[in-house]
Amino acid sequence: MREPFLIGTHNAGPFLAAGARILADGGSALDAVEASTRLVELNPDDTSVGFGGIPNLLGVQEMDASLMCGRTRAAGAVGALQGFLHPISVARLLLEHAPHVLLVGDGAARFARQMGCQQADLSTDETRTVYQAFVDDAFEHDGIDDSQTWVIEYAKSQNLRDWYTRLTDDQHGTVNIQAVDRHGDIACAVSTSGTALKFPGRLGDSPLIGAGNYCDNRYGAAACTGRGELSTRNATARTAVLYLQFGMSVAEAARRAMEDIHELGTFGGMSCLLMDAAGNTASATTNVDRKNYHWYQAASMSAPEQREGVTVAAA
Repeated sequence: MREPFLIGTHNAGPFLAAGARILADGGSALDAVEASTRLVELNPDDTSVGFGGIPNLLGVQEMDASLMCGRTRAAGAVGALQGFLHPISVARLLLEHAPHVLLVGDGAARFARQMGCQQADLSTDETRTVYQAFVDDAFEHDGIDDSQTWVIEYAKSQNLRDWYTRLTDDQHGTVNIQAVDRHGDIACAVSTSGTALKFPGRLGDSPLIGAGNYCDNRYGAAACTGRGELSTRNATARTAVLYLQFGMSVAEAARRAMEDIHELGTFGGMSCLLMDAAGNTASATTNVDRKNYHWYQAASMSAPEQREGVTVAAA
């Protein structure tokens, strides 16, 4: 029988040990990915996930997260969630206790409160400094009123797509963590604060099952980081798992998924993390200017190992 293990994106490495301990004690893949993701969400040095995530255009953190079980294909996801410390745990509770897959905004917050989830101010001195620097640089304004409607009015006066592209170039990130337990069950977790300074209410791929997250015990798991609009348009996570179903190796599936992103011919980069049902792992990116790798930690390992990924350039 294959030893249980986890894999994660570049920002997950130090936190995989929590999930590995759960797997070593016979715990589930769902428990493992949730536990490790919660620690990433607590990391104030990660400005793309959870506490300390860069806020939206109005200076408010809006969190997206999803969790999926490969055995049942059950999933839970939240989007544009404000004021809760662990979006991934809200998604887990949704998976287990609600008939819905996705809740957003006020509805997600209402559900989180009803389930007793921990509320918190997710801003830090760094996020407040970053936001104020953005305001000072982007707008000529003598003061900020309570509603900050002037920010939206300014954005409306621009070519919003071009302005947003310039403003948020490379200002995005996400954590992906996948695991397989001793029963062969696979789980996949995704959590993010989304693109920095995004338009309020924007959802990327992270809370969208099939776009930023998908797993199936029969074939494997896939999740995405980067410009979420791209993987949303391509249903990248589901497509990558489908490539596994068609018989591709994890490396081939990851490469093909990134080639599909290039076919869109638009701005932004994308990366993906994959594992197959046999326990093979891979990662790939369209970002030619950065090193691609992922972390692997088996249940018996005391520390994760770094595994090299591939960079897929445009044809």
